[in-house]
Amino acid sequence: MKFNTFEDLQALGTEKIHERTHISRDKVELVMTKSYGEIGRVQFMGYLSILEREYEIDLNDLRHEYTEFCKTHAMLMPQKESVILQSVSNSKPKWIVVGVILIVLVMVAGYFLQGKMSAMPQEEVMELTTSSVEVADEINITENNQTNIVTAGTTEMNVTEAASVNASGKELTIRPIYKVWYGMINMATGERVQNITAEPIIVDTSKNWLIFLGHGRIEIDSSSEKTVLKEKETVRFLFENGILKQITKDEFITRNGGKNW
Repeated sequence: MKFNTFEDLQALGTEKIHERTHISRDKVELVMTKSYGEIGRVQFMGYLSILEREYEIDLNDLRHEYTEFCKTHAMLMPQKESVILQSVSNSKPKWIVVGVILIVLVMVAGYFLQGKMSAMPQEEVMELTTSSVEVADEINITENNQTNIVTAGTTEMNVTEAASVNASGKELTIRPIYKVWYGMINMATGERVQNITAEPIIVDTSKNWLIFLGHGRIEIDSSSEKTVLKEKETVRFLFENGILKQITKDEFITRNGGKNW
């Protein structure tokens, strides 16, 4: 297969590109969906160079597009970690001294405690040990129960947050909160439409669509309701028979004849 355009790489799919270039799947998907606000400049330019080398393709247009996006959306770009470090010249020796003192105190306390316990009858020592184990078991059980409660609560919250989006009606508009790459596939004809926009995306509700968005920070307006999503990752939808439903990556690929896009 000859690769002449970026669209050719998109059609190839994330998995095959990952296998050939060894770029992580999540990073490949960010590049393929043009999620410029989710990836730093150094990484992005490096990935483009790898793709150009492996597929003998010119991606300079994508470089210029990314640069323009950075200029107009500086607040959305990943922030570099600060290189300013706190001074440790004075604090480190102090902490070392404090640590040494604490170790000495613990050793002294252990010495006296050991001497005291050695003077006690052996049976009493054994009773003390058994009691300590029982208390420790009760503490562990309590902590485990509390952990399970917290974990269960978190899972329920995540399930609620990850619930699929459903909307229906004769009118449907997807409003990006931030500029986004989107692609739409006409399920009847296979025709593809893609663009980068910050403007509302009007969906022709007389047709059935597969919809792919570079990020999920969007508002969905239908004649029946309004839904707000705040997902940073890519999202996929199926619009069929007047109903919009959020679907998984696997379902999207299945509906799209085995292709990621």
